[in-house]
Amino acid sequence: MSELRIVGWTDFECEYPSRAVVGPELREIVQLIGDECVKYGYAFSGQDHQFAETGVPVFSDGTCLRASMRFWGQIMAAIYSSIDETKLTYMDFYMDSYKERVLPEYTDIDVEPADVENVLPGMLLQEDAELINSSVQMGMGLMTLDKVIKAYVELIESSNGE
Repeated sequence: MSELRIVGWTDFECEYPSRAVVGPELREIVQLIGDECVKYGYAFSGQDHQFAETGVPVFSDGTCLRASMRFWGQIMAAIYSSIDETKLTYMDFYMDSYKERVLPEYTDIDVEPADVENVLPGMLLQEDAELINSSVQMGMGLMTLDKVIKAYVELIESSNGE
Protein backbone atom coordinates (compact mmCIF):
# COMPACT_ATOMS: atom_id res chain seq x y z
CA MET A 1 0.00 0.00 0.00
CA SER A 2 3.01 2.30 0.13
CA GLU A 3 2.17 3.46 -3.43
CA LEU A 4 -1.32 4.57 -2.40
CA ARG A 5 -1.98 8.30 -2.53
CA ILE A 6 -4.93 10.67 -2.49
CA VAL A 7 -5.76 11.73 -6.06
CA GLY A 8 -8.71 13.98 -5.30
CA TRP A 9 -11.78 14.62 -3.19
CA THR A 10 -15.37 13.98 -4.16
CA ASP A 11 -18.84 13.65 -2.72
CA PHE A 12 -20.20 10.81 -0.59
CA GLU A 13 -22.49 9.53 -3.37
CA CYS A 14 -19.60 9.00 -5.79
CA GLU A 15 -19.07 5.82 -7.83
CA TYR A 16 -15.83 4.91 -6.05
CA PRO A 17 -16.16 1.87 -3.77
CA SER A 18 -15.43 2.36 -0.07
CA ARG A 19 -12.27 1.03 1.51
CA ALA A 20 -12.68 -1.19 4.56
CA VAL A 21 -9.42 -0.84 6.47
CA VAL A 22 -8.10 -2.01 9.83
CA GLY A 23 -4.83 -2.13 11.73
CA PRO A 24 -1.69 -0.92 9.97
CA GLU A 25 -3.57 -0.09 6.76
CA LEU A 26 -5.92 2.19 8.73
CA ARG A 27 -2.94 4.01 10.22
CA GLU A 28 -1.53 4.52 6.71
CA ILE A 29 -4.86 5.86 5.43
CA VAL A 30 -5.15 8.26 8.39
CA GLN A 31 -1.55 9.35 7.72
CA LEU A 32 -2.37 10.04 4.05
CA ILE A 33 -5.42 12.07 5.06
CA GLY A 34 -3.40 13.82 7.77
CA ASP A 35 -0.63 14.71 5.33
CA GLU A 36 -3.21 16.25 2.96
CA CYS A 37 -4.86 18.17 5.81
CA VAL A 38 -1.54 19.58 6.98
CA LYS A 39 -0.33 20.39 3.45
CA TYR A 40 -3.52 22.18 2.38
CA GLY A 41 -5.03 23.23 5.72
CA TYR A 42 -8.11 21.01 5.42
CA ALA A 43 -10.26 20.70 8.52
CA PHE A 44 -13.89 19.67 8.37
CA SER A 45 -16.55 17.77 10.23
CA GLY A 46 -18.09 14.36 9.78
CA GLN A 47 -21.20 16.09 8.55
CA ASP A 48 -19.11 17.87 5.89
CA HIS A 49 -17.50 14.52 5.01
CA GLN A 50 -20.93 13.10 4.19
CA PHE A 51 -22.71 16.14 2.75
CA ALA A 52 -20.11 18.42 1.11
CA GLU A 53 -19.12 18.11 -2.56
CA THR A 54 -15.48 17.41 -1.67
CA GLY A 55 -15.58 15.64 1.70
CA VAL A 56 -14.50 12.14 0.59
CA PRO A 57 -10.89 11.29 -0.31
CA VAL A 58 -10.30 9.22 -3.46
CA PHE A 59 -7.21 7.03 -3.66
CA SER A 60 -4.95 6.09 -6.55
CA ASP A 61 -6.32 2.52 -6.56
CA GLY A 62 -9.82 3.73 -7.46
CA THR A 63 -11.31 3.45 -3.97
CA CYS A 64 -12.45 6.09 -1.51
CA LEU A 65 -12.92 6.33 2.23
CA ARG A 66 -16.49 6.72 3.44
CA ALA A 67 -16.94 6.95 7.17
CA SER A 68 -19.61 7.56 9.74
CA MET A 69 -19.63 11.10 11.02
CA ARG A 70 -18.11 9.87 14.30
CA PHE A 71 -15.38 7.92 12.48
CA TRP A 72 -14.46 10.93 10.34
CA GLY A 73 -14.49 13.07 13.48
CA GLN A 74 -12.08 10.59 15.08
CA ILE A 75 -9.72 10.87 12.09
CA MET A 76 -9.73 14.66 12.30
CA ALA A 77 -9.31 14.54 16.10
CA ALA A 78 -6.27 12.25 15.74
CA ILE A 79 -4.70 14.58 13.18
CA TYR A 80 -5.33 17.83 15.04
CA SER A 81 -4.63 16.49 18.55
CA SER A 82 -1.07 15.95 17.38
CA ILE A 83 -0.76 19.21 15.45
CA ASP A 84 -2.38 21.42 18.09
CA GLU A 85 -0.88 19.44 20.99
CA THR A 86 -4.23 19.11 22.71
CA LYS A 87 -6.63 16.27 23.52
CA LEU A 88 -9.47 16.19 21.03
CA THR A 89 -12.22 13.61 20.53
CA TYR A 90 -14.48 12.74 17.63
CA MET A 91 -17.07 15.16 19.10
CA ASP A 92 -14.76 18.06 18.18
CA PHE A 93 -15.35 17.23 14.49
CA TYR A 94 -18.61 15.26 14.54
CA MET A 95 -21.27 17.77 13.39
CA ASP A 96 -19.08 20.85 13.35
CA SER A 97 -15.36 21.53 13.15
CA TYR A 98 -13.20 22.51 16.12
CA LYS A 99 -11.00 24.30 13.58
CA GLU A 100 -12.00 26.77 10.90
CA ARG A 101 -13.80 24.77 8.21
CA VAL A 102 -11.59 24.27 5.15
CA LEU A 103 -12.65 21.77 2.48
CA PRO A 104 -10.70 20.64 -0.58
CA GLU A 105 -11.53 22.37 -3.84
CA TYR A 106 -13.18 20.36 -6.59
CA THR A 107 -10.84 18.95 -9.25
CA ASP A 108 -11.32 16.32 -11.94
CA ILE A 109 -10.18 12.87 -10.82
CA ASP A 110 -8.42 10.82 -13.51
CA VAL A 111 -8.74 7.45 -11.76
CA GLU A 112 -11.42 4.94 -12.70
CA PRO A 113 -13.48 3.41 -9.87
CA ALA A 114 -12.05 0.08 -8.73
CA ASP A 115 -13.97 -3.13 -9.42
CA VAL A 116 -14.55 -4.37 -5.87
CA GLU A 117 -17.07 -6.94 -4.64
CA ASN A 118 -18.87 -6.81 -1.29
CA VAL A 119 -18.48 -3.09 -0.74
CA LEU A 120 -19.47 -1.89 2.71
CA PRO A 121 -21.25 1.44 3.31
CA GLY A 122 -18.31 2.89 5.26
CA MET A 123 -16.17 2.77 8.36
CA LEU A 124 -17.72 2.80 11.85
CA LEU A 125 -16.60 3.47 15.39
CA GLN A 126 -17.60 1.06 18.16
CA GLU A 127 -20.17 3.61 19.36
CA ASP A 128 -21.80 3.53 15.91
CA ALA A 129 -21.97 -0.27 15.90
CA GLU A 130 -23.55 -0.30 19.37
CA LEU A 131 -26.15 2.26 18.29
CA ILE A 132 -27.00 0.23 15.17
CA ASN A 133 -27.20 -3.01 17.14
CA SER A 134 -29.49 -1.50 19.79
CA SER A 135 -31.74 0.08 17.19
CA VAL A 136 -32.16 -3.14 15.22
CA GLN A 137 -32.64 -5.33 18.31
CA MET A 138 -35.33 -3.03 19.69
CA GLY A 139 -36.95 -2.46 16.31
CA MET A 140 -36.62 1.29 16.79
CA GLY A 141 -35.89 3.54 13.85
CA LEU A 142 -32.91 5.84 14.14
CA MET A 143 -33.32 9.58 13.81
CA THR A 144 -29.91 10.36 12.31
CA LEU A 145 -28.42 12.23 9.38
CA ASP A 146 -25.49 9.80 9.27
CA LYS A 147 -25.55 8.07 5.88
CA VAL A 148 -23.27 5.21 6.94
CA ILE A 149 -25.32 4.34 10.01
CA LYS A 150 -28.55 4.46 7.98
CA ALA A 151 -27.03 2.20 5.31
CA TYR A 152 -25.91 -0.40 7.88
CA VAL A 153 -29.36 -0.44 9.50
CA GLU A 154 -30.93 -0.96 6.07
CA LEU A 155 -28.47 -3.79 5.28
CA ILE A 156 -29.24 -5.56 8.54
CA GLU A 157 -32.99 -5.13 8.21
CA SER A 158 -32.98 -6.38 4.60
CA SER A 159 -30.89 -9.43 5.55
CA ASN A 160 -33.39 -10.14 8.34
CA GLY A 161 -36.23 -10.03 5.82
CA GLU A 162 -37.85 -6.93 7.28
